[in-house]
Amino acid sequence: MTAEDMEQLPQPGLALLVIRALGVAALVIGASAALFFGLGRLGDAPLVIADAPDEEEPVEEEEQAAPEPEPEPEPEPEPEPEPEPEPEPEPEPEPEPEPEPEPEPEPEPEPEPEPEPEPEPEPEPDRIDPSTVTVQVLDGFRADGGAAAGVVARELEQAGYRIIARNPAVRYDVTTVLWTAGSERAGRQIAADIGAPAAREQPGNLSTSVMVHVVVGADRG
Repeated sequence: MTAEDMEQLPQPGLALLVIRALGVAALVIGASAALFFGLGRLGDAPLVIADAPDEEEPVEEEEQAAPEPEPEPEPEPEPEPEPEPEPEPEPEPEPEPEPEPEPEPEPEPEPEPEPEPEPEPEPEPDRIDPSTVTVQVLDGFRADGGAAAGVVARELEQAGYRIIARNPAVRYDVTTVLWTAGSERAGRQIAADIGAPAAREQPGNLSTSVMVHVVVGADRG
């Protein structure tokens, strides 16, 4: 018989199924009553048997629902890593000391200029040797006892002139040099040496054997 033939057979009705169930139940109840009746007649004393509880139709255990899986515990947050300590800054290298500048060489001292030679004093033109000139000193002041005349005489001696005589004379206010004819150069030289303000040729009343006559006046007193 094929599966198609099986499907074509007439299916039992609902009423037939109910009748079958009721028949089975009657058989069970009748068998139970006969059993209880037979047991009650055993023994002297009647037995009281409690009604058997109705058989409960086995209840199919409901498939226990699979326990819901426990929720997985949330993972604990990982602790934040401690921040790494900032590295200490490396100390700045000490600056290298600047090299001391080399001392500049001292400039060589410039050679001192050689001192210019002092010019030799020009010889006085036609100066007469004082030792060749004869002189007479006359005191034309006399108020000081011949002191001024003595001073002039010593100046002439120190200059190298030959003093051959010292005599009094008439009064002169200014020291005067008088030369004998032919000795003008010697007379002017003596006037310059002693600073006499006047110089001229003698008037002729003085000795001609003396080249120069110096009359010391009141300006020397």
